[in-house]
Amino acid sequence: MPGYLGNKSDSLVHHLAAMTSDCRIVEIKKSDKVYFVPDTIQQAITEKFTQCKNCIKN
Repeated sequence: MPGYLGNKSDSLVHHLAAMTSDCRIVEIKKSDKVYFVPDTIQQAITEKFTQCKNCIKN
């Protein structure tokens, strides 16, 4: 299972193991889903995604 999921429409990245109901991941359209290779938060940031404040704590 992937660890991180990006949403192209709002450029947020979510941590799937720590998601909350506030993340609304189920509402992300299939065409807006982005998976990262390698599957790391650093890769998501490199690809210009912002960390979700609900599921990724700095």
